[in-house]
Amino acid sequence: MPPLRFLGVSFRLSLAILHTPAHILLIWSAILRPGQPHLSRQILTMDAAGTVATQQKGQGMVYAAMALGVLAVSSSSILITNLERGGVEPLVIAFYRMLIATLLLALPALKFKREEIKRLSRTDSLLLIVSGLFLALHFGSWISSLKYIPISSSVLLVASHPLFVVIASALFLSETPTARIIAGTILGLAGTGLILGEGFAGLSKALWGDLLALIGALSTVVYLLIGRRVRARVSLLAYVVPAYAACSILLFGWAVALGNRLTGYTGAEWACFLGLAIVPTILGHTVLNWAIKHVAASAISTALLGEPVVASLLAWLFYAQVPSAYTVVGGSLVLIGIYLVISRRTAGPSIERELDTSV
Repeated sequence: MPPLRFLGVSFRLSLAILHTPAHILLIWSAILRPGQPHLSRQILTMDAAGTVATQQKGQGMVYAAMALGVLAVSSSSILITNLERGGVEPLVIAFYRMLIATLLLALPALKFKREEIKRLSRTDSLLLIVSGLFLALHFGSWISSLKYIPISSSVLLVASHPLFVVIASALFLSETPTARIIAGTILGLAGTGLILGEGFAGLSKALWGDLLALIGALSTVVYLLIGRRVRARVSLLAYVVPAYAACSILLFGWAVALGNRLTGYTGAEWACFLGLAIVPTILGHTVLNWAIKHVAASAISTALLGEPVVASLLAWLFYAQVPSAYTVVGGSLVLIGIYLVISRRTAGPSIERELDTSV
């Protein structure tokens, strides 16, 4: 199945999961206008015929939307690899992904959140720029890593960022993690070490790819910590649009500085750029941010443990990439460690708040 066909299949699957256009419109209305709680109540009580249904069925739709979100997020590495194999530079991929996503979200943000954005304090504006800087570093380094290492290794290393959130919270927030969180962190870091060990044992390019993926994970930690502080005062759209815009500007400057070509791409390549902006960025992360209003945040974090698994399966399907023994064993340790860390009953208050922002 070619990656472009996968985009079409993903879109049709989203329609099947969400049942009817009415459900989709209600979900997006709740995302764009979160101040209207009656929309969320409608989502949880409307069935395919538009009549009042049971709460259980509404909750089932929420979990179906979560499954769609995880699938959408997992598709990112497939589309990126397709572009890189066609000769598109990683920073160009990152730039157009974030630019198109910014433009698509800017219209509703300006319509519904214009005044809130205008009222942003100087401190919050500066934090949004710094947040965009680390988001640019995340995408630039992670997407670059896919040139050197298999999708499964790259996604697993980037997904290990909750482990580093624990370390950062202990160092900078004076948080004392529980014994289970410590055990999960040690286990996850051991798994990360196994995956890195394959790079040491192999080619230098593989080690470079591993390091780039780790930089992607570490920059995500800073992005999340800043995001947690700003999101306590700012709505979702008023936060992501300025942060995405700053990220796009920084990626543009980075790509130009390295002499990357920004024009002359084929229609298929532009379709992949658009697909990256819509499917994993907006459809994936925004739907998960909507779902977090209806289920525990830790449930979203746990669901995202499926991303490395789904991405690895898609890599095998599209590119015949079979994970090595290092990746399978190390990845298993990473996922178990992350699960122990993000389990709600194990986390201290501040650490839990930081981990809950991982979507």
